[in-house]
Amino acid sequence: EALERRASVDAAAARTFASCWTKDFTYERCCLNGDKDCFLSAQSAAACCSGWPAASQVLESSVKVFSGRWTAASPSAPPHLVRCLRAGDVAGGAGGGGAAAVAEAGATDHLGTGWQAWTSTRESELCDSGLTQVAACIASLPDVSVVLDLFLGGGCTAKSIAESLNRRLAARTNGSASGAAAAAAAAAAPGERAPEIFSFEHYSQRIYEASIVGFPHWHATRLRAASPAQLATLQRRLLEPPPPRRAGRAPRMWMLQGSPYPNAALMPYKLNGLDSVCLHRQPIDMVLIDPGVNGQLVAEWQIIEAVCRPRWVVLHNTNLPNHAGGWIYQYLQDRPSEWRMEVQGRYALYHERWIPTAELKRVR
Repeated sequence: EALERRASVDAAAARTFASCWTKDFTYERCCLNGDKDCFLSAQSAAACCSGWPAASQVLESSVKVFSGRWTAASPSAPPHLVRCLRAGDVAGGAGGGGAAAVAEAGATDHLGTGWQAWTSTRESELCDSGLTQVAACIASLPDVSVVLDLFLGGGCTAKSIAESLNRRLAARTNGSASGAAAAAAAAAAPGERAPEIFSFEHYSQRIYEASIVGFPHWHATRLRAASPAQLATLQRRLLEPPPPRRAGRAPRMWMLQGSPYPNAALMPYKLNGLDSVCLHRQPIDMVLIDPGVNGQLVAEWQIIEAVCRPRWVVLHNTNLPNHAGGWIYQYLQDRPSEWRMEVQGRYALYHERWIPTAELKRVR
């Protein structure tokens, strides 16, 4: 790809700090000739003899700070999903409300005809962000029951998904006066699967912390999923009949301690928990990938694509360096006959600009 800068370039941005030079201390003397009397430290020399310190201040003052959230839905997106995203909640509750300003279809120049885009000024945190909103809205669709939230982390996205699945079941049972009527309403329709969420986490302390975040929104099943014996136990548990559906019962949350796949390379192939889950639950209705830093996920994605066969894929941190979301996003974009973009967006963590190098990570 090749891109041309559309805005004019300020030539002053490439200059060094003018405040460094006074009287006999000049750029030529101090930077070009390396006079040791000019600077007290190497840091001072780097600030005065380099283009970055001055240019970064010019750039910081000229670039508009993005805050709030921006979301767009394609013309082919399910109407229920569009209504959910536009409202900023699921059935009146997920993540709180927030005033939204709706843009005209196609008003954003990189969107195609018929796309709907809107913005919200609500401040975001990791547990109340555009990511958790999109995950909850997709989980609210009537044909989404089995979800793989690949990495548990703090449990924010899994909690949002569980809340959404809970609300959908509650909406089905509302108005059922008797226990028998409520049980009948809660019972799965023919072909409908019991709501389940699967997630991996290496550290036991994080699983404990996520359990607190998610309680009482899910019914937790915690298993180790690393050794061959543990993976055999996992597969036996996956073959057990699901617990009976009843009003008020939370979705089952499988908290699997271990890595989705034990090696960076797919071959030689190893027994793994990701394959075990997908072998018994394919097709997975939604896979959410919120990768950490330095996680390329090449092997994991190949298993997800071939064994899990997801219907929906939600990718986070596609703009951050050393995160797998970017290359997976491009991979799917290059396959328009198999995948189509339905929702895209971004959000900012907090309204204030971070220091220059961290600012690249504030907007997700």
